[in-house]
Amino acid sequence: MKKKKTVFLITFIIFVVLLAGLAVFVIPRKKHTFPLYENKLNIVIVGDSLFCNKYGAKNLAETLEGKLDCEMLNCSIGGTCASKLNDGGEPDYYSDKLGFYNISNIICTGNKASVSDNVRRLSASFDDAFSKLKLLAGTNFKKEEILIVNYGINDAFLRVPAVSNDKHDEFTYAGAVRCGIERIVKEYPDLKIILPEVTYTTLVYFGESDGYYDEITAEYREAYNEELKKIADEYENVYYFDFSDTLDININNHEQYLIDGIHFNDEGKEAYSAALADFIGEIK
Repeated sequence: MKKKKTVFLITFIIFVVLLAGLAVFVIPRKKHTFPLYENKLNIVIVGDSLFCNKYGAKNLAETLEGKLDCEMLNCSIGGTCASKLNDGGEPDYYSDKLGFYNISNIICTGNKASVSDNVRRLSASFDDAFSKLKLLAGTNFKKEEILIVNYGINDAFLRVPAVSNDKHDEFTYAGAVRCGIERIVKEYPDLKIILPEVTYTTLVYFGESDGYYDEITAEYREAYNEELKKIADEYENVYYFDFSDTLDININNHEQYLIDGIHFNDEGKEAYSAALADFIGEIK
């Protein structure tokens, strides 16, 4: 009888050890690598190239960071959209897999598997995007304070409709933003989310703006911004940042603030980051 008890005890101990090993090595766990400092304002940025393209000494995110006592993680990826672009054919891995649908899922779950395999199959130019996804997956959004979600320029370039009869249609701009925001708000209700307006853009050929292009993108841009305002009104802790209230960039003055008709030059970065820093100071 004593021998049976001993065998049972040994078997039970082995089972517990194996179970513990399974928990440590097999069951996926979110490893938090950001934020590093709890005594600073913590900000994460996701979106397109507006915040990450570097024209001059600093990009827009770095310029903003210089105006705030904060720790900033810039995970914006150039060329990406809020909306899904796959219409049932071959998926557009660059936009669909690196766009807001998957970005919002990574924020909520810490699981980058939905994009990592496809990104690894692409060219080396995507290494930067994958490294940003790893950082995003390791971010503890329960300790995070502000998330900036900036999409729309590429959606407008591709003439993605603003809305449809289904307000959760992720093949529209507003539907994709709304669905992503809903996922994040549900998981992190205390996180403050900023939706910046879709800024003015123009195509520049040999120093001249394309007036027809301006008309087309203005229509989409205005529609997108109206929808962003509605989304901000729908959810607590979601805010619309209207840069045009501070500075109206348009076809007549864009050369003063935009380096290529799309991204800010140093003067534009200074104006935008100063206005956004003031806005963050008001809501935090």
